[in-house]
Amino acid sequence: MSKKLLAAAIAAALAPAAVMAEASNVTIYGRVDYGFMSRGGDSGGLSQAGRTGRLNDFEDGIGGTNRFGFKGTEDLGNGLKAIYEFEFGFSGDSGQSFNGTTNRHSWVGLTGAFGTVLGGRVDDARYSFVGQYDPFKNQTVANAGSLFGVTSGLGQADRADNAIVYITPELAPGLKFLAVYTTSLLSEAGSGFGANLRNNAGVLTGVAAGADVEAGDTPLYAIAALYNNGPISVTLDYENLTLKNGRLGAVPNAAGARGGSDIEFNLYVVGASYDFGVAKLSAYYEKTKGDDATARAVSNGDGWLIGVSAPVTSNVTLKASYVKANDDRFAQADCSKWGFGGEYAFSKRTTAYATYAKIDNDRNGVCSISKNATGFSGLPTGANAGNNGTGYGDSGFNVGLAHTF
Repeated sequence: MSKKLLAAAIAAALAPAAVMAEASNVTIYGRVDYGFMSRGGDSGGLSQAGRTGRLNDFEDGIGGTNRFGFKGTEDLGNGLKAIYEFEFGFSGDSGQSFNGTTNRHSWVGLTGAFGTVLGGRVDDARYSFVGQYDPFKNQTVANAGSLFGVTSGLGQADRADNAIVYITPELAPGLKFLAVYTTSLLSEAGSGFGANLRNNAGVLTGVAAGADVEAGDTPLYAIAALYNNGPISVTLDYENLTLKNGRLGAVPNAAGARGGSDIEFNLYVVGASYDFGVAKLSAYYEKTKGDDATARAVSNGDGWLIGVSAPVTSNVTLKASYVKANDDRFAQADCSKWGFGGEYAFSKRTTAYATYAKIDNDRNGVCSISKNATGFSGLPTGANAGNNGTGYGDSGFNVGLAHTF
């Protein structure tokens, strides 16, 4: 077949897909990130949980999780548009899908003069706000969120399942409000109770007769004020999380049930940044606290960070941060972390990066080094909840290369 005929055949085969993409305004995007990470050290805390040695490994998604996705809009007329996004995560260094699932977020919605409303699996508010004001975007060994996740006792849920979101139009220059509600943050509503009925041997005993269908659910709502105008950014966020029928923080009875009353938590977030041009300064504060003594045994702490990001040249950006996380549930369980790093942009799409971080744990502190803020998933319990499967050591460094498309 001649080159002209081959080109015509390919064009004909791709034409229907191209027309469809144009009609629905589809954008395909993604990120591939790979590098090396080294971690170790256990001075002044429990960051290695009794393990010894230095952990050296090649890792994917250090500077940002590997992903590809589809997003787009459809003009419905009269200023109304349909919007959607579906993003997959994947492992770039093995055959396993990212974190046991390929669906990072997926939602559909409408946007117009009234604002924006969407529903599905969405980025979590608190997690997103930490990433907004952390110079390291909640990634690399210097990320801030992993410390807050440990000392808060509530982890860092990076996504909210079963959610509906409303964002107002701009009410004043740079000012919007956001409201989020989910019937169950971590799973489908009505599916959690069976997992809480285990006997002392850890064997599931089934759902008890007469059990409330909402037992085990984790409803959450959030209300946030967002101000982004020129070099200034300010965020105020309040969230309320409920664990139905004491899903956590309760010791199983002889039958293995983790019953009891609902336990409720309040979460407060304040973030701000100012871009001076020569450097961008940022600060973040959060507080999580249970409503009563039972809830405070699960979560009672706060934390803050200060950070700076400075473009030294058109290609080189230097970053630094200091993070302090306080856990008031236990004595001598606070953590702090210094982080330093830099990026070199070969182009708008390809960037090399390097980061170093050092944690200082109190005597009973369990904060450890991980490549992102979601070193564990779900809502952990216990004094050593911070020793998640991916966290290790109190110092570490990473180098890597990322390409976006």
